[in-house]
Amino acid sequence: MTMRRRRNLTVLATILGAAVTLSPAVSAAETLFDAINLAYQTNPSLRAQRAQLRSTDEDYVQARAGYGPQVTASGQYDYQNARVQNISPKLGTNFQANGGTADITATQPLYTAGATRAQVKAAAADVLAAREALRQAEDQLLQNVVTAYVDVRRDRESIQILKDEIVALTGEFNEIKAKGALGVLTKTDVAQSEERLLSAQAQLNLAYGRLNASNAEYLNYVGQSPGELAPEPDLPGIPALVDQAFEAADHNNPQLLGAIDSERAAREKINQAKAANGPTLALKLDANISPYAPYLQDQYDKSVTASVVYSQPLFTSGVNSSKIRQALEDDNHAMLQVETARRGVVQLVAQAWDQMVSTRSALAIEQRQLTVEQVAVEGNRIEERVGQRSTIDLLNAEQELANTRVDVVQSRHDEYVARAVLLSAMGMLELRFLNPDAATYSPTAPLKHVEALAANPIEAVTGQIDRIGAPATPAPHLSPPDAGAARPADMPALPQATPQPAPQP
Repeated sequence: MTMRRRRNLTVLATILGAAVTLSPAVSAAETLFDAINLAYQTNPSLRAQRAQLRSTDEDYVQARAGYGPQVTASGQYDYQNARVQNISPKLGTNFQANGGTADITATQPLYTAGATRAQVKAAAADVLAAREALRQAEDQLLQNVVTAYVDVRRDRESIQILKDEIVALTGEFNEIKAKGALGVLTKTDVAQSEERLLSAQAQLNLAYGRLNASNAEYLNYVGQSPGELAPEPDLPGIPALVDQAFEAADHNNPQLLGAIDSERAAREKINQAKAANGPTLALKLDANISPYAPYLQDQYDKSVTASVVYSQPLFTSGVNSSKIRQALEDDNHAMLQVETARRGVVQLVAQAWDQMVSTRSALAIEQRQLTVEQVAVEGNRIEERVGQRSTIDLLNAEQELANTRVDVVQSRHDEYVARAVLLSAMGMLELRFLNPDAATYSPTAPLKHVEALAANPIEAVTGQIDRIGAPATPAPHLSPPDAGAARPADMPALPQATPQPAPQP
């Protein structure tokens, strides 16, 4: 080797070494929490729900504005040109003038018979209900992300299982075909082997179609196509007893809590409707400037008037009574929605618990079945070669093994999804529980910001005055959590978690 060639090789090795040193490390596999964090920050549906909450916050600020003063200003500019006729049409006088008026009115409500107070309390309950709606949207998004994540992993593992089966069936088909050509095996044996191979190839094509659908589902919720996905982590918060799951759902489920808050808002709107029949009292200050007389420029009347305005509805043709009855029925509707939500939560918890228990038990059996069938396939393969087993026996054993491998993958998928659904029903499938270190959205910060912008220094005084003679708040018709919807009896106990086998390569 010449010196020049050796020098070139040395330079090339140096360049390659530097390239390896400077090249970025191979990215790690994407985890479920990575997907959840990305969806939490970018998903448009969740961001839209946050915007909806901020809009509801403004309703509360607007309701509290009823305690404060309202100031309006109006003005008008006039140009006047007139001719006044005398006795003769040829005789007359022209009058021209520029003028204008201005008026400023300030009104401070002093007493509304409790209407403003009820409106503020109803708006506050609506804000709480909107926060629960945001929790529910986050909960649903995370559940969708978890499902999409495990769907992709399930479909990829299923494809790998089918590929392994096709490789094995292809080798056996070639061997059986060669034996058929030699007359050792019949055409029936060859046809059966080919049929199983074609069936596996068809199943593989269908599996690719399912994977493409799962990839699209993942892209929809997460915002990017799935790369290499790490095995699913454990989901924290699964209780050991079903009663604990029901108890957590009674106190944390966002759908149920949102329905309760909506009923509270409906109750306050009854008070608001009743208060329309009561008197109102307001302080009014009016400043006005207007021309003293037409066509007299620079001569104005100026006035400042302070007054206390009292108003008492006497007859409304039944409008106020109708609004009260309407508010009562809206509250009845809201109370029934609470019961509907409570029953739905009980159903969801019971179904998720049953699904988790049954799939976990089935998974334990299928894993033992998988071990037994692997032994059976090896025995059938050896015995078929020495003529103690038929070809169809071997093919059947291999198909059963492949089916069981797919069943194990599906059961792991179903058990994991059931865990996510259970946490969702309990109100525990939230980013702050799954990943405490992640940055989360604060639903209270926007309201604090807009409240500071609309601060009213006399609200405390007018709010206390408005409590005098206000309609009594109706007693809630909500059953306490311990007396909620009936629960299914004889729920199965949760078996121990089954160790999951390492994923297929």
